[in-house]
Amino acid sequence: MDMPRGWFAISHLWMTNKRQRKLNHGKWFKIKSSKGQVYRILRFSVDLAGDLNEGKGQIVVDWQGWLQLWDYAEDVSGEIDLTISKIGWWQYPRVFIAHPDPTYRLAAELRLLSVLLGIMSVILALLAI
Repeated sequence: MDMPRGWFAISHLWMTNKRQRKLNHGKWFKIKSSKGQVYRILRFSVDLAGDLNEGKGQIVVDWQGWLQLWDYAEDVSGEIDLTISKIGWWQYPRVFIAHPDPTYRLAAELRLLSVLLGIMSVILALLAI
């Protein structure tokens, strides 16, 4: 399965509640291993295996994310223990700045720059008064 940059897929069996699957699809999650972490958008796939009772399953992550989870090791084949968790609102600036797609990063940097310039203009306006 070819995965677009910034996305990851897991089996739909990991989330048995259909409503929860619908609510979480397209949301940002943190995927963490013992060697690294990445932020990706969740999608579900019926083609992937997963067993909720055993805690094992398949995951599809874009290549750049997979390398970061392995800390850019030479051999990135085999199994790896991952923790997947939903991110909080305070983590969104980091998500966009670390996104693998350059258009997302550029948009985030421009957004951050405009916020900083807005804050500076308010401060300068208050100092002028």
